[in-house]
Amino acid sequence: MSYRSVLYSNYSESFGENKDFHPEVQFAAYDAIYGRPALSKDAAVLDIGCGKGEWLAWLSQQGFTQLNGVDASPSDLAIARTTCDQSNLTLGDGTQHLKSHLNAFDLIHAKDVIEHMTKDEFIAFLQAAHAALKPGGLLWLLSFNAQAPLSGATRYGDFTHESGHTPSSLAQCLRACGYHDPSVHGVHYCSRSLSGRVRALMSWPVQRIARMMLRLRHGGGGSVGRVDYLCAQPDLFAIGRKL
Repeated sequence: MSYRSVLYSNYSESFGENKDFHPEVQFAAYDAIYGRPALSKDAAVLDIGCGKGEWLAWLSQQGFTQLNGVDASPSDLAIARTTCDQSNLTLGDGTQHLKSHLNAFDLIHAKDVIEHMTKDEFIAFLQAAHAALKPGGLLWLLSFNAQAPLSGATRYGDFTHESGHTPSSLAQCLRACGYHDPSVHGVHYCSRSLSGRVRALMSWPVQRIARMMLRLRHGGGGSVGRVDYLCAQPDLFAIGRKL
């Protein structure tokens, strides 16, 4: 039996309290990470690995109407159907879903998803997403940063993680799969609470030292085009565009 069939059937429940749904916390994080998407409110949006529907519910609050999600966890999707009931939600594999929807979406989003894919699966996913985007459409990827300090704790903190990505490897794969002028930069969201501000303050020098060490290791400049090759924040936000 595949480990995926066991762990993905009730992914959030088996993972524990770290996967709880707290809209007041998660929506603030989305505001900080994504801002306000510069898209028409009737843009066709697909959330790959939508889980309990938090990101789709956040977009719905902003007035977006053509919202779609796909997830492999029946238990998470059951919750999503209560949190974003106006969305079109599908139980299944994200890549297969993309392959059946050619030139269908203006924005495809995948948060905390690509690290669950093998290398071959990731390339197949990028190619399928490219084919599923309309001309000018965007692919948004959020994943942990494999060159950040203590990234191994994230990489191995979830048994279902298959891979890790750096700014260089993400940009490399996006270009190879046909995405134009990819953007990759670091993200470290901390809430405005006292504990969040303390986290941000204490993390800043660690990330600066890590950036310096990456520069010593690789030399050269930190950014080329829209890719920050030396970023040391815990997460990466990558954007690819289909011409």
